[in-house]
Amino acid sequence: MRTLNNKISMRQAMIMYVVACMSPITRVFPFAGAKTAAHAGWLSAILAALALLVLVRVFAAFFKRGADGPANLSDVFELAYGSIVAKIILVFYAAWVALLFLIYIRFFAEKMLSTMFPSANIGFFIVTMMALVLVASRGRLEAFARFSEISLIGFMVIITVLVLCLLPAFEIRNVLPVTPSDAVPVVKGGLQMLSILGYFSLFFFLGDHISDKEHTVKRGSRAALHLGIVTTVITAICIGTLSHRIVERMPMPFFSTTKLITVMQPLDRMEAFLLCSWVVADFIIITAFALILMNIIKKLFAAREARFFATPIAFFGIVGGIFLVTSRFELEAFTRSRVTMTINSVAGFGIPILTLIVGKLRSKI
Repeated sequence: MRTLNNKISMRQAMIMYVVACMSPITRVFPFAGAKTAAHAGWLSAILAALALLVLVRVFAAFFKRGADGPANLSDVFELAYGSIVAKIILVFYAAWVALLFLIYIRFFAEKMLSTMFPSANIGFFIVTMMALVLVASRGRLEAFARFSEISLIGFMVIITVLVLCLLPAFEIRNVLPVTPSDAVPVVKGGLQMLSILGYFSLFFFLGDHISDKEHTVKRGSRAALHLGIVTTVITAICIGTLSHRIVERMPMPFFSTTKLITVMQPLDRMEAFLLCSWVVADFIIITAFALILMNIIKKLFAAREARFFATPIAFFGIVGGIFLVTSRFELEAFTRSRVTMTINSVAGFGIPILTLIVGKLRSKI
């Protein structure tokens, strides 16, 4: 009975997705835009959001029949490819989501060490986060979704205030002019940004718990519009205030940009508010990946409930988070590598689009 009642709406699922993307967006998008498209990097964010709209249409085709169609992305794979190939694909997703889970745990801990508690033990932050994740993943998904809704409001207020305070330092010459020669770099930057927006696909492994998937187009399009605006503003404000040459050399460009705020004395330390919102966003993305991983494993082993795997995954997060890498620089290099971004894009965009094509050809979808 608990599983049947543990439902969320499509709107809540998309809010979870948007908030989960916030932490990697503030870290990756300004860097990717500045590195590949220089002053025109903010246009890459717009292009990535438009590509997300295409992905929304793909998933709308998967779940157009609502309750009469597949329950989640795992079922879609089984319809399109058959059970054997579907399990192989699920193993790939399980391995990749598990790695992402560990990466974001480590990013959270490294962020706390580098910005707030440089002399603390990294294990303390990892264990604390995993304790919270364990409680959330064993609890009701509806409660976690409502917490995400509240977090989104707080995050948007903080982002808006920070951007308004940074406007006096914004220089238009750092983002303009844009010419036709910038088209190819903008496209390359957009392709790198897809690696984050592709997390959209992963949330449909939670499809059993989403009550109105037939509203994917409406809710997904709103999420894409929201992310398009936020990512464009964040990328533009970073490049416009610091210039693309500085942004592409920074591990956390948006956080570094907030140090320029000098409009009012009480706002001189606004980065503290951003750090607080980042902690919440990190908690949401780590918990979301834990829930996604639990549901993939549930499908692979035909388990009755996904929550049985919450404790093993939390323990896996503690061990893996501590021993994953030896330094933050290795972590940054790995997450920004072409291999990582390619696999993310394949998992988020490539496989779902291919699945739709195969499913249509076989008249299964």
